[in-house]
Amino acid sequence: MTDLHELVKGIIEDIRKHQGTSPSSRCEGDNFPRIIGTGDGGQIHVSRKVDELIADVSRKIMARDTTLKSRFSVKDFTAMVRRDFGPALATIDWDQDIDQSTIRVSSDVEEAVARDIDWTLKKGELEYAFGCTLFSYDDIPPFEIGPVRFEPRVDWLDRKASDDRWARVGPGGRIERFSEKIADGMISKITHRRILRTWKGEKLKRRMSSADAHDEKFILEAIGDCQYVCSVNVPGFGGDTGQHKAVLAARLAQATVSLIWENSSMALDGISLLAERKRPYGRTLAFTTEGLMLANGLGAKRLHAPWVDKEELAEIINDFSGCFTVAGEAIAAYLDPDGGSERPALMNAVVHALLWFYEGCRETVDQIAIVKFSSAMEVLTEGFVWKAGNGKKQKGGQPAIRELLKINLGIDEDNVITRDGKTAKEVVELIYSAGRNRMIHGENKALGNDWSIERAIAEKLSRYSLVTHLGRVSENPLFDNPKQLWQKDGG
Repeated sequence: MTDLHELVKGIIEDIRKHQGTSPSSRCEGDNFPRIIGTGDGGQIHVSRKVDELIADVSRKIMARDTTLKSRFSVKDFTAMVRRDFGPALATIDWDQDIDQSTIRVSSDVEEAVARDIDWTLKKGELEYAFGCTLFSYDDIPPFEIGPVRFEPRVDWLDRKASDDRWARVGPGGRIERFSEKIADGMISKITHRRILRTWKGEKLKRRMSSADAHDEKFILEAIGDCQYVCSVNVPGFGGDTGQHKAVLAARLAQATVSLIWENSSMALDGISLLAERKRPYGRTLAFTTEGLMLANGLGAKRLHAPWVDKEELAEIINDFSGCFTVAGEAIAAYLDPDGGSERPALMNAVVHALLWFYEGCRETVDQIAIVKFSSAMEVLTEGFVWKAGNGKKQKGGQPAIRELLKINLGIDEDNVITRDGKTAKEVVELIYSAGRNRMIHGENKALGNDWSIERAIAEKLSRYSLVTHLGRVSENPLFDNPKQLWQKDGG
């Protein structure tokens, strides 16, 4: 495999080869020139080959530290390395021996990348904010699920208007940082006041273009008509990786909140981030052979989770505090695998189960939803081992899910659990074998049948299993191994 020195040398050789040529001669096959900034306002035109070699350099640097994979995407890390090549390449002495130039450029780039990584990990923490639909009331007190916070939008705005500001965007979009705070709030008093008036329905005069005016515009667009804001605190991540993880963390928190309702999928129809509203309610038409036009609706029309009496809702949220705490620990471990939790194996299973459950609730195809709900339950069987007929030890599958229902819910396999007389063993076989396995392997001959009842059963069992599992983990804070949850004495 080509070493780092040879890759950097190839970059320098290609740039030298194209010296004195027009930028267009270097962008064969590209619609636009490839440009790298030098950090001082200058630019270097490069070829496709140089960008490919820089990507190779980036992969080699990233491969040295496996923890970087959880902090940077390949795309973002490559963009950072590419950016750090600019200043190093701009100072090349073309009369110098190319190997000497390669050594210096390699050193400069690696030092710059190390500084960028260090700054990102130590000072790159961000708080993402998303407009969010939640409850039918607009004044439920703020609550947190680990690094995710739900609060009424007015509370959120007041909080951001009182947070200190230590930096600003200067000329040319450069960020200027200061050793002392330069403002009492991230949002100015005027912007704060105007947004509150807008949310009250007042029609305001358009502001002159300014940084403040842009802040106001962005906030109104991000929060929209949502009565709540979902904020996610994430540690330092490179590029867009932090935003992607913040969105997934918000989904996990929404799934946790939805566990409050017996029908979590109905609750999630009304709990969503404004930025993720992909299925707005729409009108559809159908025409009969007799010439009649029929109007129908498609998508979710719910603007919030199902109504619950306010006092009862407050009590339920309090009752679920243990579940929220465990889910919060799991989300923190997802965002920070190296330090988010002291029991990563347990938390990893919780994250996977919540994610499968969320996706099952959001799924529009019943058969695929069953696959996801059964996966959520199977994840929770981590730590349980059973013997197959051939004597081999197995994990997962129907026996594990049946044991999960027995341990968590007290349901024996011969207990009747449906109105039409099906036992727990029969239901698990229906969900896991006919519903999950045959769907995954393309062998579901009943694909065209109505699976809504089986879906509802799968959702109910996975919800009960999740709630009980979270409760047991909460009650046993010293447990750090999934196997401990299968001990009959509870510890």
